[in-house]
Amino acid sequence: MADTADESRGAAIWAWYGLGVLLMTTLFAFVVRQMLSLVAPALQTSLGFTDLQLGMLQGLGMAVFASVASYPMGWLADRYGRRLILALGVACWSLATGLFAFQQSFGGLFAATIGIAIGEAGLAPIVFALIPDLFSERQRNSANFIFYGGSLLGAGLGMALGGAMLQGLAEAHHAFPSWLAGFDPWQLAMLAIAVPGPLFFLLVLTMPLTKSGGGAVRTAAVDEHAPRDFLPYARANRATLLCVFGSIFAMAVAMNSGMMWFPLALPRAFGIDPTTVGVGLGTAITVATLIGVVMAPALLKLRGRGDALEPVRAARIFVALTPLPAALLPLTTSPFQAYCIAAFQGALGVAASSLMPGVLQSLAPPALRSRVLALLGIVNALALAASPLAIGAISGLIAGPRGMLLAITIVSLPSLIASAVLIGLAPKPYAATLRAIRPHYSEETP
Repeated sequence: MADTADESRGAAIWAWYGLGVLLMTTLFAFVVRQMLSLVAPALQTSLGFTDLQLGMLQGLGMAVFASVASYPMGWLADRYGRRLILALGVACWSLATGLFAFQQSFGGLFAATIGIAIGEAGLAPIVFALIPDLFSERQRNSANFIFYGGSLLGAGLGMALGGAMLQGLAEAHHAFPSWLAGFDPWQLAMLAIAVPGPLFFLLVLTMPLTKSGGGAVRTAAVDEHAPRDFLPYARANRATLLCVFGSIFAMAVAMNSGMMWFPLALPRAFGIDPTTVGVGLGTAITVATLIGVVMAPALLKLRGRGDALEPVRAARIFVALTPLPAALLPLTTSPFQAYCIAAFQGALGVAASSLMPGVLQSLAPPALRSRVLALLGIVNALALAASPLAIGAISGLIAGPRGMLLAITIVSLPSLIASAVLIGLAPKPYAATLRAIRPHYSEETP
């Protein structure tokens, strides 16, 4: 009995350590991603890029290639080991980030961005497939909330630190030695965030694994009735997948609209220094994350039902409220008001989005978990592609300094309404999917 208890405690310690490594690695990826947005004004100033070209870098470069690589990365992770594939992904995006700093042409920057996208493509399917293997179902929601909240908190902190780094490099540029003076501050910032890559590569590669967490999906504990082939499963549950992933896509389009373009939209609208936007927006994101990741478990606890449908029902409450702050953005008269709107909308979006990993883990049969979760990366990547391109194209048609703020609203508001409609329709088909893949599941149809 004592030996069993010791083994259980040891497994729990290694599981939380593994989650810590996954969280730190994801934070590193978010910092890289946020810096690509923060250097956009500098790229436009020093290289003369248009809004559409910036949209192509942040949209096509990051999103399309991440989308293409996501499913193969999930398949490789299941087949050859999630730890190995994730470590190789870290190496890929770190090297590409360093190479980004040495490019002076649109083609070179686009190619480096593709390398970052391919390296980061495996994060979602690998991490979210690992969490159910590392943790029991009782602990899984807690691990999901901690990971999701921590990664988004890191995104906000990364935005703030990135803005401070760019500002500091710009102010101290005259004091650099001659061999660094030829680099622009944006180049030095990209080099700086590439430096920790080897450390994270080693952390992931040497991460201790539980007996079930390292490679192929467990099969011994899988219900014999659970589907094992992806296409028949997808056809049988297409209504569920359409509602859930459609809502995630529409929400991601709206959230990316603000995240990607605020660093350019606010200086234009209010005449502020672009280097200060990172600190203000990063603070707003941090506040939104802290509030959002608390609201989601608080609502679940308040409702107290504890069945597998509760995350979907809770998500539709949060998503239904997100169009309200989006509609107020064109009425802002100061950067502070814009940051407040970003924080309000972000908190609702974070609360809804933090519930989605648990929703997807429940609807995915264990034998198909990495492939189903790979769809999350694909959907988010497609949203990342659509949002910058749409806003870049629309803002060019609207004259005046507030044109980009209006373009953000034009894209994000309909997207949030569509997200609310789709997640509102999700509970009924979702319950049917649970009954199909879990023969012992019983829930009254909503």
